[in-house]
Amino acid sequence: MLNLVPAQALSRRSQRWLLLATSAALVAALMLVVSLLLRFLPLVVPSNPSFPFYTAVHNSLLLGGGGLLLAAGGAALRALTWRQDNQLALRTGEVLAALVDERFVFIRNVSKREIGYIDAVLVGPPGVLVFRICDQRGVYYNEGNKWMMQQDQGRWRPLKWSPTDEVIADIRKVREYLLRHQIAAPQVFGVVVFLNEPPSTVVTVHNPTVPVAHLDELHDRLLSNYFALMDRHDAATVTRIAELLYS
Repeated sequence: MLNLVPAQALSRRSQRWLLLATSAALVAALMLVVSLLLRFLPLVVPSNPSFPFYTAVHNSLLLGGGGLLLAAGGAALRALTWRQDNQLALRTGEVLAALVDERFVFIRNVSKREIGYIDAVLVGPPGVLVFRICDQRGVYYNEGNKWMMQQDQGRWRPLKWSPTDEVIADIRKVREYLLRHQIAAPQVFGVVVFLNEPPSTVVTVHNPTVPVAHLDELHDRLLSNYFALMDRHDAATVTRIAELLYS
């Protein structure tokens, strides 16, 4: 199995965000300079009928420049902190490498404009397997797409987030992306993986919408799902899908 991370593509995206941040900062600086000039070198006196419009322009430039400068700072922070790899996905890939053969490609840290961010995907003859990888600790219960976590004294509370809903959304986006690139009838599956083993993390499931597994049981949990059919895609289609998700 190939275990890959699209480092060059991620680096290019980081550079684009940094360029965007720089451009926005320059525009913001220009707006603020013009605003200050209008403030300290007034071109219209208060008695002029146009003074309210003049003031509105000045205030708009000041507020707009300040807001754009904050946005530029956010874009720069995103560029500088863009993840070049996902250690959780790296651990998952190392386990998968012992379970599948050379026909499979495991791609970590997938980040594309048309899809968004995905922890990892496994591409092979059975299709595409989308991963939502969790390192949370605790006692969890999953039924359908609903999740609960056990608190002190055995009480349960619903989770505000659902890894099932997240992976379902990723499945939809990956399928739509592949269809747009002329992949006929792409077979896309999903799985929620918990890295921490019991007793640190205990997960009980009942009729889960997508499979849920610890790393050591991942292959067995997928035997009746992703691995049930090993010939959904031919080798050429597997290569094409891997190229699309890796680039």
